[in-house]
Amino acid sequence: MHRTWLYLALFCLSFMQFSCGGCDSSPEDVNFASLEEEEVVTTDVNYNSEAMNEVIASFSSPVEMAALLKDSGVPFSQKYLIDPDKVNGYTSSFKRALGLGVLSADLGYLNVYSKTSLILDYLVAIRKLTETLTLGQFFDFQALKRLATSDDNIDSLLIMSVQSYQNMDEHLRNNQRSNLSALMVTGVWVESMYLVTQVAKEQSNEDFKNTIGEQKGILNNLLPILRLFKENDKNFADLISNLEELKDVLDVVKITVQVKDNVPSREDGVIEQNEESIVTVSKEELSEIITVTEKIRNKIIN
Repeated sequence: MHRTWLYLALFCLSFMQFSCGGCDSSPEDVNFASLEEEEVVTTDVNYNSEAMNEVIASFSSPVEMAALLKDSGVPFSQKYLIDPDKVNGYTSSFKRALGLGVLSADLGYLNVYSKTSLILDYLVAIRKLTETLTLGQFFDFQALKRLATSDDNIDSLLIMSVQSYQNMDEHLRNNQRSNLSALMVTGVWVESMYLVTQVAKEQSNEDFKNTIGEQKGILNNLLPILRLFKENDKNFADLISNLEELKDVLDVVKITVQVKDNVPSREDGVIEQNEESIVTVSKEELSEIITVTEKIRNKIIN
């Protein structure tokens, strides 16, 4: 899958590719009075955008993660997902930014399983969070809803989605709010990790184990970015401490790269190297990874 999909899945495509033809109401009709808009929190810390792009490019999008589960025959289960009403209790930009990432990942899961009857609730919750984070200007929900109802418009949807994220990220960095971008990315990653570990807890699957083990390198790249904000926000210190606990249990995972025979991979006869990652993790180690991931995710959403 082309890496631009990873931008889409972070904050846009994971909740934009749905059919809402049967919806009785639209997000524009929702009253957001229950969520007060807090004073914008700024920070003079700004990460290198290339470093974040590298993190984004290295992990599977929520859409890919959910597709792995569906293709493996795993039935849909709403028990894995956050209750969208929880966002009404998020009173800080820190919680709201993390929650926006979590919701985006869950909507990727809903999209893959075509659960259109549930998607509007999640879209409304995301709208609430973007409004209170003063990011609503980057999401034209009417246009997105209209585009999402037709497969013929998918190319336009992709372009619009990528542009929305890029504009939002640039805006946050230019306004000393790059901490929010880092939190949204973290929320997406943690929730995606939670989804696959919850399924792996219930059924053994080599692909699930490999996917979980491969998150070791991604977390190692994400943590240095989060540490940039540690001194300015005590919430980051707590989040980092929890993720470092997960890093410790992921560090036991052994990943080796096996190079297969070179074979012509295109019609023009060009030779490309074919590599395969071999993940080694014991049943006990995997169980600990699952436990720590669950603890972190539940702490984030509650």
